[in-house]
Amino acid sequence: MPEQDYRIALWRNTIQLFHEYKKSNFIGPFKASGFNYVVDRPFLTRQGDSRQPDIIASGETGWLVLELTANQKSKEAQLEKYKTIDPRYLGNYGLYPHESPPDIICSRFDFVDDGSFCQIFMKDFFDLKNEEQIANQHLKNELIKAKEMGLDLRKLPEIPITLLPEMNNPQEIRRGLIEIVMQLFAPNSDGKTPIQMVDEGLERLIDKIGVNEKHALMDRVKFHMEILIDNHLSGYLEFKDNAYRATDKFKQHHKTFEFVASRLKEWSGPSPQKTLQDERFQR
Repeated sequence: MPEQDYRIALWRNTIQLFHEYKKSNFIGPFKASGFNYVVDRPFLTRQGDSRQPDIIASGETGWLVLELTANQKSKEAQLEKYKTIDPRYLGNYGLYPHESPPDIICSRFDFVDDGSFCQIFMKDFFDLKNEEQIANQHLKNELIKAKEMGLDLRKLPEIPITLLPEMNNPQEIRRGLIEIVMQLFAPNSDGKTPIQMVDEGLERLIDKIGVNEKHALMDRVKFHMEILIDNHLSGYLEFKDNAYRATDKFKQHHKTFEFVASRLKEWSGPSPQKTLQDERFQR
């Protein structure tokens, strides 16, 4: 599985821990701990430095910094920097305020040495390491309970997130847009605006990210959609009246759908050459 697919799967599985499914008799350990969360929001340290972790969450019993990574390099140095995030800014995002330092957790699929920091592993079955580093006793108990019950993440309803605010890699963004673009060719489709496409891709993360982060993601989506229209689906897809729509040239039969699907695969797959324009969205 490409790294970008691992990343979206990791995010989907980790976000499950903040939710509850009564039909499955499942309450995620972060949900059970009373945590609400925000994604990719900027915080200041007490020294005035800026930090922007993947997820910050808080509840009455404490607060948490959560880093998600599909990278095989250690995150120890980065996690160390999160210790000094100033909790006085939690209230700015509607989170429960605290004065104590955060618990810090790294979410991964497989083990990589992140020093003494707590790790959760989210591949198929939930697993946990260095739980003794968690100061919040209620949170620690819920994480241990999830581990001991052998939480099978494969049995939970799949969260349909396809876009993340941190996405910069062209392939990653394009792969996240494929199903959304295919809907534009469905019978009676009215098209979709750029913000509708972003909101659909973010799914339940819509209200968890900031306006600036959403706007930046929308700009990247528009950039890659322009490439799709100009270089891959010219004459079949257009941007008109601030919406992406199938053109009159498109006909509803299986051969045309096959053509569109093949062009989307071509657009989202690895390219032997990267344009300078593509590279500016990877920095």
